[in-house]
Amino acid sequence: MKEEASFEIEPGRRLDESLLRSLYALLVEASVSRGAARLGIQQPALSRHLKALRQLTGDELLVRVGNRMVLTQRGESLVAPTRRILADLSLFTREDFEFSPDTARNNFRIAAGDFLPRRFYEEMIRRVRTAAPDSVIDLRSLGHRFDHYKQLGEGEIDVAITIWPDPPAHLRSVRLFADEFVCVVSKDHPLAKTGLTLEAYCRAPHLSSLEQLPGQGTVLDALIAGIGVSVHTAMRTQYLGLVPPILANSDLIFSTGRRFAQQIAADHPLVVLPFPAPIKPIQYVLTWHERTHKNRALRWFRGEITAAAKAITDR
Repeated sequence: MKEEASFEIEPGRRLDESLLRSLYALLVEASVSRGAARLGIQQPALSRHLKALRQLTGDELLVRVGNRMVLTQRGESLVAPTRRILADLSLFTREDFEFSPDTARNNFRIAAGDFLPRRFYEEMIRRVRTAAPDSVIDLRSLGHRFDHYKQLGEGEIDVAITIWPDPPAHLRSVRLFADEFVCVVSKDHPLAKTGLTLEAYCRAPHLSSLEQLPGQGTVLDALIAGIGVSVHTAMRTQYLGLVPPILANSDLIFSTGRRFAQQIAADHPLVVLPFPAPIKPIQYVLTWHERTHKNRALRWFRGEITAAAKAITDR
């Protein structure tokens, strides 16, 4: 019978910021060598930290399976709290109190969808790059199942832009701009010639984005349900870059905001049609966590995002 591992904690050693950063690197990379490269330290130094962490946690954290290392169950459970603790520690840095964009080297992490108008991204990136040339913009997808709300709480992202109008109560938010719903079809679509009625809209096959939660639909699904309408969704995709060629070569209808619709119709053989019934507009919402609300760097970044949204709506 295999004996359980015995751990002896190094006298006087406590879990400090250095060990926390080493722990996170080890958990994320699942490798001592890659973890050391991530931290910019020598591999033997991280090996010593791993030994200390195993002593402090009473768990192996990383174990070898075949020719690779994998996290133990305890190791997996420590990823999120370690990320959150490190994110909270970053709020105490001197940089937060003396933020100056022209000298800052921040990594601004934003989750958003490609349903936003291209001009918004162009304006936001131009503003941030002009004012803070040494900082980095980390733009990532929203994911599914509202993962971005969890990521905000755990410090994995700084802000998110969504089209769900009511974020959870523990998050802060501001509305960036509204956009009316329209429909997009191929220029050869019969409805491009006859016009779009509500009856024709309900009969037609539709192209849609993926549901955030299975069975609960998208924002559009919720809005059209509010006016007593349901449609047949023939295809769903998370790749909105595929929407224009799919529409141009099919009989599908795509419902989206006017700005995004006009953008893709300008580049492809598509036609923008008015939505065939009164419906609430899309609301683009900037969301962040209370824990970063007073962070000066992130407050500045949020200001640039709202300014970019205002710039495209003022044109």
